[in-house]
Amino acid sequence: IEDEENQEIQQPTAAVNATQTVTQGNETIVDNGNFGREEGADGSLASLSTLSITSTSTAEVRPDRLSVSVGVETNGTTAQEAVSQNANLTSQVIAALTGLGITEDRIETSSYSVSPIYEYIQPAEPCIQIYPPPPGCETRQEIIGYRATNTVSVTLDVPFFRVAAESSVPDVNAGQVIDAVVGAGANRVDSVTFFISPERQEEIRGTLIGEAISNARQRANIAAEALQMTITGVSSAEINPIDFPVYTVSLREATGAGEAADALSAPTQILPGQQEVSTTVSIVFYLGQEGTTNG
Repeated sequence: IEDEENQEIQQPTAAVNATQTVTQGNETIVDNGNFGREEGADGSLASLSTLSITSTSTAEVRPDRLSVSVGVETNGTTAQEAVSQNANLTSQVIAALTGLGITEDRIETSSYSVSPIYEYIQPAEPCIQIYPPPPGCETRQEIIGYRATNTVSVTLDVPFFRVAAESSVPDVNAGQVIDAVVGAGANRVDSVTFFISPERQEEIRGTLIGEAISNARQRANIAAEALQMTITGVSSAEINPIDFPVYTVSLREATGAGEAADALSAPTQILPGQQEVSTTVSIVFYLGQEGTTNG
């Protein structure tokens, strides 16, 4: 007898907090033992009745970590001039961050570059449009300066999930970081990313898997009772991976520190939303006649 039942369990929204998206591979557990199961007439398990159950457990999660990406972009007639100006402004930005109580281990350089700025020079006199162009009629590119860009990422705990007793963790949100660095001279505000820390991922994963398996066993017992049979063991169990969301807010690049300060004169508010995560388990149970010892 082959009986299959699919059951999706929608869990109530929970205040479980959820960046970088983490995906876990499938886990498959197969039990080929005979513990607690009846054998068929031929002494094998192949003739046993089975019951397939699919159960899904879902929860609403809120990110518990955030990362703000800001930067300083400077231009100069020489590479040294661009780099020097950039170093001065970046130093002011770092000072503004530490002034908020953010420790250096939460601040890191995510990218740094120095590149030439080109200007395309058209021929001074009109030229015959032929290919290849005559001498002196080529469009030339000329280096007119250099650009230095330094991007810094700040990683913090989302204020909602901070533990009050942790005095080393500043009570700072993404908006405060943006306001502080723009005021200090940053002219790039690239993005704010909300994500779930690895510790919270393990906690959420364990809860969802446990609930899905418990629901599957409960449904299996109901189905077996209706069939006047009993669950005697598990043939196999497969747990689908859990994808944790990363929520990124892309922000407009400021054209200059002054303009950015004017645009962000009011306190900046950036709030994370809740995301839904779920896992599905597929379990094949062995069935036996009523009175058989459960596995």
